[in-house]
Amino acid sequence: MKTLTIFTTLLAVSAAKKCIVKAPASNAADANDVASDVEAPAENVDAPAEISDNEGKLEDEVDSNDETSDNENSGKKSGKLPASFKWGAATAAYQVEGAWNVDGRGESVWDHFTHLYPHNVETGRPGDEDSISGNVACDSYHKFEEDVKMMKIMNANHYRFSISWSRLFPDGQAKKENGKWNVNEKGAEYYDMVINTLIENDITPLATLYHWDLPYALHEKYGGWLDYHSQYDFANYAEFCFERFGDRVKNWITINEPWVNCVAGYKNGPGKAPYRCTGEAPRKLQNDTTGLDLLGGCSYEIGPTQYTPDSEVLPANRPPQRLEDVWCSHNILLGHAQAVKVYRDKFQKKQKGLIGITVDGEAQIPWEEPNMTEEEYANNEKYANLAAEFRIGWYSDPPMIGDYPESVKQRMGKDLPEFTPEQKKLLKGSSSDFLGWNTYTSHWAAQVKNEDGTYVKPPTDEEASYENSKRDMWDDNCRGRGDGWTCIPPTLGSQAGSSWNTKYGPTIRVGLNWFAKRYEGLIKNGIIITENGCAQPNYKVSRANDQVTIDYFKSIGKEEFADAYDEDMIEREDDLEGTLIHDTYRIDWYKQYLENLRLAYVEDGVDVRGYMAWSLIDNYEWENGYETRFGMTYIDFYNDPELKRVPKDSLTFLGQWYLDNVEQE
Repeated sequence: MKTLTIFTTLLAVSAAKKCIVKAPASNAADANDVASDVEAPAENVDAPAEISDNEGKLEDEVDSNDETSDNENSGKKSGKLPASFKWGAATAAYQVEGAWNVDGRGESVWDHFTHLYPHNVETGRPGDEDSISGNVACDSYHKFEEDVKMMKIMNANHYRFSISWSRLFPDGQAKKENGKWNVNEKGAEYYDMVINTLIENDITPLATLYHWDLPYALHEKYGGWLDYHSQYDFANYAEFCFERFGDRVKNWITINEPWVNCVAGYKNGPGKAPYRCTGEAPRKLQNDTTGLDLLGGCSYEIGPTQYTPDSEVLPANRPPQRLEDVWCSHNILLGHAQAVKVYRDKFQKKQKGLIGITVDGEAQIPWEEPNMTEEEYANNEKYANLAAEFRIGWYSDPPMIGDYPESVKQRMGKDLPEFTPEQKKLLKGSSSDFLGWNTYTSHWAAQVKNEDGTYVKPPTDEEASYENSKRDMWDDNCRGRGDGWTCIPPTLGSQAGSSWNTKYGPTIRVGLNWFAKRYEGLIKNGIIITENGCAQPNYKVSRANDQVTIDYFKSIGKEEFADAYDEDMIEREDDLEGTLIHDTYRIDWYKQYLENLRLAYVEDGVDVRGYMAWSLIDNYEWENGYETRFGMTYIDFYNDPELKRVPKDSLTFLGQWYLDNVEQE
């Protein structure tokens, strides 16, 4: 097989158009009528809203930011990103705010399950409840002005933060009676302060309505996102946010990473709350608990649940059920669409803001090896696209084109819920304002083989199921898994400080081109990278001197992508003079990814409008606790009661990168 460069694997540029699927022709033709084809809901969205077919755009709708077109053209001519580029950092409420039970905030699923199952979270301080939860975190609830100072160092013009649903509505149910909301006013005042402080500092708010911290009351009431009622409770909560904050917030993200919320929370636990894990032994509800770790494992605590209005009601406190992640995904996508409908019907025309969803997912790179035939490589390209459809398109197709990918529907069969015609219309174009993508890592893609070397064939109609489709389309995404979910070498780039993450800069360019081609003509205000970053290799996760990966890339003539490092790159918690602060691995990460983003814009013509680095500050990294540090700002969580913010070298690097690579007005 002739030698192929990395950029001819999936990049949709004029010289290489491999493995890219365009949206169906009918979708492109409908690009202009997806903005506002639904009727206004009732004051509170308590039941499915009727759908009408009001075609056309919103009057005065922000359609393509025409005022920035000159800047965009200038950027391409100069090789820089346009002056209008959204540049900043991101955080999430539960990871940074703390103050978990302060000023009337209600309990979220993360509060409840970290307190109930503390062994599910890594910590260097066993027995310290604050070290395994977001009880205090970065205390941004009281120290937000310190966070703004860090934004200034990186020259941020945007800040992506999330709103805690349970801080506003402790029981999860937003209601408006006689013109007054049942909101926790102290919580609303906090977000007023956040938004106003940002604006006063010339930083534009980019607000996420939901970043995994579901009010526990809704999990207890009906199982959270498993129940169809969740979409209406979410829409009511969103309506309050639009009404209260929308005069100042012009950029809204409805849902952050529905895949992680649903698959990790309702299937793969105990990594993510609410810690539902298919097949796990009961932890609370069996009579004999001898030998069971009652402080870890999976949860049976859940409310009675009805997946759809026509489904049976499942009993409370039941074992995890097969396909819970699938039903969570189905209802969370409908929740997104219901919130967008409320915004477009009631607020967007006057407030002139934008709204979209943020999906995650690995760019899929066809597996390559010496002496591979062109036919074998082409088949891997085919499976790279199938893997992207299963892992990403499952969540990005419905908000763009109104339904799940055909390949997923065919291979999953009856295991995949169906959207009704009304729901398809509600979903279609619900993220046409912009699409958010969180990108970190890449995976190899190839057709799965049996032990005898023959290919596993795609499931027939009779064999169609979630498990069979997953195995066929997505499972072969590593050359094998090691301890803690790390990929066994050779890997796509070097192992970062989180088990699922490797440094491979081209992934961002590959993915941007995949989205651009798939949804050509359907995204009015481009793609925003809503998260990208890494944890520096650390004492928990690292792979120094990875000779296997070096040798692999040498064998295919691409040694530069091995990206190996020495042991002196590994971060140590007790060494402030080392890479904990002088984070050279992270700097090189940003350098590689941002250069590939710039090339996607300048050379490939991808309409990418923004980049939010993850994360502004070290914070609570979910089940990995406080010693997996993604921040560009150091915090000593264990020894400094003031939680002082100390900028790392990467924060200064990003500030300079912005000045050098983005047109300055």
